[in-house]
Amino acid sequence: MKLLLNNIKDTIRLGKELAKISKPNDIFCLKGDLGTGKTTLARSFIQFLTSSNKVLSPTFPMLLTYEYKNNIIWHYDMYRLRKPDDIWNLSLEDALNHGIIIIEWPEIIEHLIPNNRIEVIIKDINNDSRSAEVIANKKILNAIKGFQIL
Repeated sequence: MKLLLNNIKDTIRLGKELAKISKPNDIFCLKGDLGTGKTTLARSFIQFLTSSNKVLSPTFPMLLTYEYKNNIIWHYDMYRLRKPDDIWNLSLEDALNHGIIIIEWPEIIEHLIPNNRIEVIIKDINNDSRSAEVIANKKILNAIKGFQIL
């Protein structure tokens, strides 16, 4: 399903909508060029579940975790990862067994991620608008409401 994101508010709203329907063991792979809104989407997702105002970008540490209820949100940014095997030093095995995973720039480790992942591919349309293609099972796609479909 391809959605229209007219502005940053829509990107934030999509993050919240995905958070509402998320459950433990979900894996969200966020793809897109620099500056398309991957971190904005991830930040709103995490803020919705944790009510934290201190959600940072994991670009430099590559992994930040956030506790909510009895779970963990594992927020990865693979932009600086050089070798796929280095992901094991960032607790991927633990993440796959406990909590929700959000991965920005997942392409380098896609072969290590289970196929039941939820992909969000964000692309620029013009200066303000973007498209977000959500690739997931029908149950998840049917739960996303309130966006113009492209």
